[in-house]
Amino acid sequence: MELTSKTPGQDEKLDGLLSLLMHDFEDVPAIPLRDFYDRYGEFFGKELHNLQEILFEDGYVRYFVGPDGLEMEITAKGISFMDKGGYSRAIREEMICHDRDLRAKKHSRLVNFLVTLGFMIAMGICIYLHQKTD
Repeated sequence: MELTSKTPGQDEKLDGLLSLLMHDFEDVPAIPLRDFYDRYGEFFGKELHNLQEILFEDGYVRYFVGPDGLEMEITAKGISFMDKGGYSRAIREEMICHDRDLRAKKHSRLVNFLVTLGFMIAMGICIYLHQKTD
């Protein structure tokens, strides 16, 4: 899956396009590619081709030659992906994992600081006691 968080709002656009396709495919099994561009071109403008390519590369839509020429349909993988929350969910999960990693790194840094501080205090006490006994 392509990382869509690099382009702000792209995950919402991909989710929106997949959602629209799912609703359109309830009535027909596939949509001719020219109808796809006519229908969604005004919503997504110049980005439609890029969004379509991402969906294809991720395996959520597929193309085939049908009676009306090149046609597109949403795959079972695409339907399942949208049922699980789509691209927005994947971005949220990525952010949650990143947040966990940051917390773990802060915790690790604190533990390292405390261990180093404890070692320095112990060394100071040892030096003090050694000099006191001399």
